[in-house]
Amino acid sequence: MSSNARSVERLRPIFVEVMPALDAIQLGEIWISHKHRTVNLRCPCGCGDLTVLSLHPSRWHVHFNGKAVSLAGPTGGSVWANSGCGSHYLIRDNAVIWLDQIAPNRHADYAIRERARLLRGETTQRSLWGQLRRGWSRMRKKWFW
Repeated sequence: MSSNARSVERLRPIFVEVMPALDAIQLGEIWISHKHRTVNLRCPCGCGDLTVLSLHPSRWHVHFNGKAVSLAGPTGGSVWANSGCGSHYLIRDNAVIWLDQIAPNRHADYAIRERARLLRGETTQRSLWGQLRRGWSRMRKKWFW
């Protein structure tokens, strides 16, 4: 997280069908469009950079419990800022949970490895426990929702 005094600790979720103009997205808001499978937010450190996450079954997911949102995805669900601010955080129940900063070159190296892995057609390997938990979650959604 940068030392910016405008950093936020909580986000306000806004569900939309169509995303607004990028300059309409304000600090402290998380815009979610299931129709277009995307999540947009300003970096919560206050640097002003826009973060865009693509929702996809093998990538990012939004969990909504009726009151709050959480993000889950690759890298354990942590968001790494692509900009020079180096922000690294989780979003759980609308709260921003700050993690250690990531050096920009480390993020770039990870992104290069991820792209190469996806181009080879490889998927993320899950532990047996992770596979069972994911299967149970899918079953529960199918039967009880």
